[in-house]
Amino acid sequence: MASNVELPLECFFTEEGFSKFSFLKEAIDITGEMDEEMDEKSNDDDNCPVSGTAKGAQARKEDPPPTALASAPSPTDESPIAKSKLSSLTAGEHAEFVHLWDQLVTSGLVHRSTFNRQTADFHKFQHYQAKMESERDEFNRGLQREFKVDASQLPFMTPPGASWIQRVVDGDRSRVSMYPQHYSFWQSLPLLFPNLQKVTSTMTAKQVLLTWGRVARVTAPAVEQCLDVAGDLRLPCVSSAPLHADTVLHSLLAKHDVHAGLTARAFKQLLKMQQEETMVPIRVQAAGDGALVQVIVDDPLPTPTASMRHLGELYARHVLLQALDDGWQPLHDDRHAADPTSGHADPQPSPSPVDSILHEQTKTLNDRRTTAHAPLACGTEPAPLGIEPATGDNVIYTLWQDGALNVLVRSTHGVLLTAAKKSPKPPSPPPTSVAIVHAKLEYQSHEGCEQLTFTELSDAWADCFLARNTAPLLRVRMDAATLRVMHMEHLPAEHVLPNQTPFRPNMAMKNLHLLLDRLRSFPAGDYLLRRQLDESHVTILKATPTGKGSFDLRATTGATTGVTATAKAVDPTAVFWIPIDPNIVLDRHRATGRLPCTFVARPAESSAFGMTLRSRKESPQQAAGKKRKKKKKGKVKRA
Repeated sequence: MASNVELPLECFFTEEGFSKFSFLKEAIDITGEMDEEMDEKSNDDDNCPVSGTAKGAQARKEDPPPTALASAPSPTDESPIAKSKLSSLTAGEHAEFVHLWDQLVTSGLVHRSTFNRQTADFHKFQHYQAKMESERDEFNRGLQREFKVDASQLPFMTPPGASWIQRVVDGDRSRVSMYPQHYSFWQSLPLLFPNLQKVTSTMTAKQVLLTWGRVARVTAPAVEQCLDVAGDLRLPCVSSAPLHADTVLHSLLAKHDVHAGLTARAFKQLLKMQQEETMVPIRVQAAGDGALVQVIVDDPLPTPTASMRHLGELYARHVLLQALDDGWQPLHDDRHAADPTSGHADPQPSPSPVDSILHEQTKTLNDRRTTAHAPLACGTEPAPLGIEPATGDNVIYTLWQDGALNVLVRSTHGVLLTAAKKSPKPPSPPPTSVAIVHAKLEYQSHEGCEQLTFTELSDAWADCFLARNTAPLLRVRMDAATLRVMHMEHLPAEHVLPNQTPFRPNMAMKNLHLLLDRLRSFPAGDYLLRRQLDESHVTILKATPTGKGSFDLRATTGATTGVTATAKAVDPTAVFWIPIDPNIVLDRHRATGRLPCTFVARPAESSAFGMTLRSRKESPQQAAGKKRKKKKKGKVKRA
């Protein structure tokens, strides 16, 4: 938002202020007079917008049009979009804004509750933000017109990556045979239930019932590191059985009077179904004497509209975790595992190093918060000996309370993230934390980092929420063409969502509460929750024994899911365009002195503030001549 405080121009532009910026020092502190030959050269270059130092601008030649997938761009290269017109800011103003950005935003100062928003620096920062708003929109419109990607050249569409993607898609599609094939229409539900503002729903973690398996150890990558996997890429862990066939889940459902059981993927899909095509299998069953109705929501089924971006980020995340793999850490010591045949099962398994790290992280979060959260009981259920979790490497069953509903969620732990060692000394081990790792591919790396989509925001929030907001998020942004690490964001759970976000978790959680409550009123049986992109409602289909006039699940998900034809990969529109995020300032932006989503800097002589700055120092004789002229004009006026 623009600031209503008008600041004197001297606080933005002074010769003394310009001297603070190294890349402008050469252009300002030129001593002596320029000869006529240099003046002619500068006049020839007046029609070409410049940025950075004067010598760099003169030496720069016309660059060839870059593709949307430029790898490791040179700091001095500028795209045709950036050179198409002049910025509303001069190079000095760009540099001052970068300085204010690092001082206020990068340092996290502006997010602190004690920050004083009445300072001159903050007003100046707001002034620059408002001034560049229209320029950023115009710049992104130009990028959208020129955006074209040959998806067949992307790493996950080359022969090794494409075969991995195909195996992942085939494995996900094989789950369809575990559910009924034919369904008929049952009823329609609103995409968003009415009067959500009046719904009181607060989903809080009640108890961790069971943890089992092992957690991957990952070393944090370095910026500009190109990730590569030696050997074959491991396939992701896919549930060997649907949720309604999970014997561990059923024993927990009966013991704790659970009203609804969900997987983590189902939980995330139901939160974002307003923006995505959705197919989720559901089972409604009566427990015990029939008084308790339970709803079991399983992993979402593959849809015909799997996007290239989704497949690429799935590939990038597994490449990231495997390239930085540093072994495994067991959640529990096998020597203390309960033996169900002995009759003396220990109800409290010994805590593991992962439990200790989580306890310390929770304690640190409670120290920062105004209201402390009581620590959760962990591992109160004995882990069966020799039973591997259905989801693969590790599993955690957490009991949540959502108003009058008890909700059991089956999820997985994050990774044990180890900070990279800067030097071999000191010999003490680097700090380790349980973290959530997300990978984001950047298809316009020459211009900066792209904005986060609704899906990426909701998934990040949901992953942190299911980790009880104790694990931070590490978002690694990589060049889509080379898998080069461009930028990393290490965010605590409370800062995962920006101030202005299209995803509203409070409304999404209330909508989920009403949906689960409505599903509990259905008769026992198997259902399919389906929502297409062009629909403003959710369709509930009920399984039928006959296929006459019904919805065929296997025919819908059989031949059109994922990468079934390479022709789609070479389509320039296969990867949809996303605007550049102006709030992420990379090192190359600092090197060129041009902020993201802006054109090349305006020369100092044509300042957007209406000031004329000297491009060279005046000689003493010139300064004395100007003083004599001013005195003579004053005498004429008095006469």
